[in-house]
Formats: sequence, structure tokens, C-alpha cells
Amino acid sequence: MTIDADAHDPLHLAQVWSREGREVALATVIETWGSAPRPIGSHLVIDADGNFDGSVSGGCVEGAVVAEAVDIIASGAARVLSFGVADETAWQVGLSCGGQIRVLVQKLGAGLDPSSLSRLHDLRSARQAAASRTELATGRTTVFGEDKSGPEDVRAALASGFPKLSADGLAFINIYRPLPRLVIIGAVHIAQALVPIAEIAGFATLVIDPRTAFATPERFAGVDLVADWPEDVLPERPLDAYTALAAITHDPKIDDTALKAAIEAGCFYVGALGSRKTHGRRVERLQALGLAPEAIARISAPIGLSIGAATPAEIAVSILADVIQSLRVRPASDSVLLAPKRAGTVEA
Repeated sequence: MTIDADAHDPLHLAQVWSREGREVALATVIETWGSAPRPIGSHLVIDADGNFDGSVSGGCVEGAVVAEAVDIIASGAARVLSFGVADETAWQVGLSCGGQIRVLVQKLGAGLDPSSLSRLHDLRSARQAAASRTELATGRTTVFGEDKSGPEDVRAALASGFPKLSADGLAFINIYRPLPRLVIIGAVHIAQALVPIAEIAGFATLVIDPRTAFATPERFAGVDLVADWPEDVLPERPLDAYTALAAITHDPKIDDTALKAAIEAGCFYVGALGSRKTHGRRVERLQALGLAPEAIARISAPIGLSIGAATPAEIAVSILADVIQSLRVRPASDSVLLAPKRAGTVEA
């Protein structure tokens, strides 16, 4: 069964809960130091009864954040919380990993308008990146798209793709990318294992294969499956920079046009099944299709991380790991550091 990608998205849940008449707060990691368990920009949504979803620390300080959020829902005033392991409170509300984090908590409807969340949803649904800029003192949030109309710090954050504090430290700029997609060329055994784990990891999936013996609802129940040639499907389901493509049919008649389309669309990951010898012949064919050698070099082949995978399920794991690595890994110089702060403090 296809997994609802919005089911545990805190931003989506904040909208749903608000429409249900609940009072809601949104907590956001705005800065980290050391080995913090959740990245900057991570969200936790909380209602007035203390129900919550998402995470800002992987479980270390959620209880304290929820308690503060319930109070913030009552008062309406945004607050910045700090957590670390710098004093005696560390054992009660601290990060056992040794990291430190700052968390912004703001009430929906007080600075953070529900229409801002709707605009974020609309932009991401249109396969566009978006940014939000929040004034830490008030919680006032403004949303910007890719049209370069925002202030310079927002445009810079959108260009880098990573959230950050403003230069003066008075505002937080978060970045929201469209839901990542994984397009799988080939309704083969590997795809049967790859689809469910990719969806669990938060990817929307699409399987394309013109071979009707392979592309059957019985083999891919509840999956977004198209039994047609990639060159006929992809113009209607266009690839983009937020899409990964895995070509695993082992049939050049099916794989090659999809690989060419993925490279030309700027997909963040392009991988193809087959040995190095097989890939050598593939390179020659793609050059004949007009692709430059440096463009073809973007293809991950043999596909997947080298983990000694043997079974279809293991190969699926290696492919997904390779895709996630391409999506998430960033240079060490981009790491965001924060000077140590005392554990469990509030910076109102």
C-alpha cells in the first residue's frame, strides 16, 4: 500500500489539527552544536493537550519542549529554548549525545499564520522550494517562493538549500524542498523491495515499465505504476532536481531514454543497474544519443552503495542508501556550529 507522505509531516499535521479546532504550536530546531540528533529545521507539532508528532531531538528533550509549548499556546508569545549537557539539569532534560540545540516554539495564529503553512504546502506541491523567515522575538513568519522576491538572506538560503540564522541572529530562515521522488524504471523484483522502503524513508515513488507481464497491479499493489515506455510517460510526469531515477530493467531499450531524460532534467541522483562492462557499453550508447561525457559521468553505475548486496532486498537497500547519500550529504565546511549554552534554558 502506498504510504501517505503527509501522514507524519508536522507542518501538514499543524494544518489538520488547526482545522479540527485544536490550538497548536510548532517547535523548530534553529541552531545546533556538537552531535545534535536532529538537523536544523526539524519540526515538532504540539496541541494544547500535549499531543505531539515529529521530533526536535530524537526523544531527548521532547517532553520539556511539549511542556513549554503548552504554556506558549496559552500565552501566545513565541519563545526560544536551549538544551545541552552543560549543568546539573542535563540528566533531567538534556542531550545524552553531548550536543546542544536551540528550539523556537511559536503558536499557530500568533505570528505564524495558518495561511503561511498553506502557502508552503502549495509551493512544495508545485515542485518548488520555499523559504520561511521567522523573527525570533515575535514568531512572525513570512513565506517566500523561488521567484527571488525575498530579502537577500532568504535568497542566499534558497540558493544554498540549507536553513540558517540571519546574520544578526534575530531571525531564522528555514528551507522547504518539495517531497523527494524516486522514479524506478523497471517493475522487477528489486523494485518490489525498493518501493516500500523508499516510501517509509519519505520518498514519493513511481514505477515505469512497458512490459505488461512485469507491470501488474498484483505485483505492485497500491503502487503508482505505469505500464508504458519511459519516453511516453515522462513528458506527462516530468523529472526535476528533487527527483532520483533508478534504471533497473537491464534492458537498454527501456533504460537508456530514461537515463538521458534524468540527466537532462538535472535529477539529484541517476543510477543504473549493471556491471562496469555493461556500463561501458551504456556510455557509448548515451554518447551516441548526444550526451556529453561529463554528463554521463553523473550516473551511479553499478547502482547502489557497495555493501556486498546479493538479494533483491539487499540491492534495494543499497540503492536507497545511495539515493539518500546524494540527497543529504553536504561538505563539512557547511556544518552549523553553536557556542555551548546551558542546558534547559529559555531565551524568550
